[in-house]
Amino acid sequence: MRPFAALVIKDIKGYLDQPTGYIFLVILVTALSVLFFRTALLTTEASLRPMFDMLPWVLAVFVPATTMRLVAEEDRDGTLELLFTHPIRDWLIVLAKFVSAQLFVSAGIIATIVVALLLETAGDLDRGAATAQYLGSFGLTSAFVAIGIFTSGLTRNQIVAFMVGVSAKFILLAIGMDLFLVSLPPGLAGVLQGLSPLTHFEKIARGVIDLRDVVYFVALTLTFLSGAYFMLRRKTLSHRSPLYNNLQVGFVALVVLSLLTGWFGGAIQGRWDLTDDNIYTLSPATDQIFSEIDDIVTLHLFASRDLPVQVALVRRDVNDFLEDLATRSDRIRIVQSYPDEDDEAEAWAQQIGIQAVEFSLIGEEELQVKRGFFGLSMTYLDKQEIIPFIESAEPLEYQVATLVHKMTQDSRKTIGFLTGHGEQPRQERMALLSSQLQQQYHLKDIAPADDGSLDLDGLDLLVMAGPTESVSTNTQQFLHKYLGDGGSVLALIDSVLGPITLPESPGRFVVFPNEHGLNPFFESYGVELRNDLVSDGRLNESIAINQGSFVLPIPYRYWPRTKPLEARISGDVGSVVLGWPGSVDLSWPPVSGIEALPLLQASESAVAEEAYFDVTPGEELQFAEASQGSRLMAVALTGPTHDTDSEGGSGAYRMVVVGDSDWLADFLLSRVPENLVLGLNLVDWLAQEDALASIRSKALSPRELIFSSSSHRNMVQYGSILGIPVIFVVVGGLRYARRRRMVAQVYTK
Repeated sequence: MRPFAALVIKDIKGYLDQPTGYIFLVILVTALSVLFFRTALLTTEASLRPMFDMLPWVLAVFVPATTMRLVAEEDRDGTLELLFTHPIRDWLIVLAKFVSAQLFVSAGIIATIVVALLLETAGDLDRGAATAQYLGSFGLTSAFVAIGIFTSGLTRNQIVAFMVGVSAKFILLAIGMDLFLVSLPPGLAGVLQGLSPLTHFEKIARGVIDLRDVVYFVALTLTFLSGAYFMLRRKTLSHRSPLYNNLQVGFVALVVLSLLTGWFGGAIQGRWDLTDDNIYTLSPATDQIFSEIDDIVTLHLFASRDLPVQVALVRRDVNDFLEDLATRSDRIRIVQSYPDEDDEAEAWAQQIGIQAVEFSLIGEEELQVKRGFFGLSMTYLDKQEIIPFIESAEPLEYQVATLVHKMTQDSRKTIGFLTGHGEQPRQERMALLSSQLQQQYHLKDIAPADDGSLDLDGLDLLVMAGPTESVSTNTQQFLHKYLGDGGSVLALIDSVLGPITLPESPGRFVVFPNEHGLNPFFESYGVELRNDLVSDGRLNESIAINQGSFVLPIPYRYWPRTKPLEARISGDVGSVVLGWPGSVDLSWPPVSGIEALPLLQASESAVAEEAYFDVTPGEELQFAEASQGSRLMAVALTGPTHDTDSEGGSGAYRMVVVGDSDWLADFLLSRVPENLVLGLNLVDWLAQEDALASIRSKALSPRELIFSSSSHRNMVQYGSILGIPVIFVVVGGLRYARRRRMVAQVYTK
């Protein structure tokens, strides 16, 4: 191995002994960092995906620039012939050049870990997904380096080798792009898509290491290394000799073997979900739901065989998900039909509500429309549910688990919405929440009688959604009795009403106190509702305001953003936004027998305003530092019933109190989907139907990237863009100066 190690060291020194090597590394790291922050600062997502989405295109130029000289330069200078005179096998020469180039390029990619480390200070980065992304980048790099060595062996001209290498890589990447594939027949598009490294790298960049993708990169690397070995050997053999003919046959056999390995490697099963939350792995709750069914559940996938390319990418993930389900339970039956080839399957699909979807395809001369099926039906006994069209595989587990859970339940629990006190209109202001709840629960409105009495029999959960009028003492007594009998309440209580615009102050918005009269009711459970307004100037949601002909987003301090506490109640939800919330305190000493848990808490930069109720966006308010501090905005309570041994007594009641009802109104749910997830999780916990909470949380929007200040943002951004490049420049300068001194040194005997 000494000759091999000597060859590797020689080529690595060829990179590091010249300023161009350090210039290449500086360009790579700077380009990736700049491209990353150009997207990340707009999406505010704590993820490295923007950088790795651009990595294949950056490497398509960077790798040919670093590999173009490896064979071409030595062939031009005659040093390649000198290598052939040494007792070194030709394949070792190729392998040494591959290892040295791989180490050099990988060093530049590894240097971007600084971006991940600095990003950790501003968001909860998914370290498992980042690990998979770096592992996938090494597979992509190895394939590109092998292509670069092969193209370098085609010619003695480095520029020609560079241009051929760049062209080859861009062609391979382009055949994996929808923009290129949509104009091709679906069958051909699917084949080309499977041959593109872009397709396989994007799968790994999600955070999942799939054996099929690993086999593909190994096969692609071996194919072009075989070509490089052939190009090297043909320089030393007569083209008329039997050895040259054997070399040609062996080369073709190696290429065919590598291609077959990559092609049939798609049948290999096995993958590792490295994401922190196991997003692409079936959750224990799914196992629990399917293990409790007492009859066969049939999942019938209706999919066209030649789906358009924009849907074909999802199909592999859907098939993997269905296969995972089938292996978890012997009560799951998977069936697949092709309605575009089977008239009976098409008629059946249309009968149950799965219709063909039209896709726009760009043909050679005109825009074409293609019909395709991609829906799923679930059948259990005489019940059936459908997903008419599968747009993405990510929320599929929750969709299937929810519908199967719904079908297999003998009876659904009932949720009542209190009315008659100016509450949020459920069908008008909370339609999104209602539509989701109706998939699992019966919903009905509960109005008090003339004497204030409430009929709460058979109710599993009562929702108080923002009462704005006084709740009578008699009604409160019925609520006390309901909780004492083991009931559950979701109380969304606003401390302020509005915002509204006053006629004398157009363009300004104000809120005013909410006189609901429920403070004594909640105080008996150890909860104090403050008549204040919580604002946060650091962690908040933006609001769009009109500036002339432009609509600009600006931070709105009265929509504080916070991360839910107590994951066993709220689920694994990233962060939620409340709209004009009031603070909620726990009394001290706590009420005996009641367990109180904080759920939502504003940051240390929050302020509770008790006298200032102008909430106009864009107003910069100044507060004393002493008035700033975290504010509790939601709590969860559990407590004993009146008589745990009595008939119907469950042993404990459950209650969640939130100082805001607007956070579950449609206008905020459409902006912040995490709010809906948290709301559903709280309802499930209160109704003691919390099996779906862990699955639901897996379909959340990305993790938030939150900077504590503009200085913090600049430190993360410019520390990533300039930090490592400056180190490369310093190290390169010192090494170059040292070599200059060594060259200028006069040796004497």
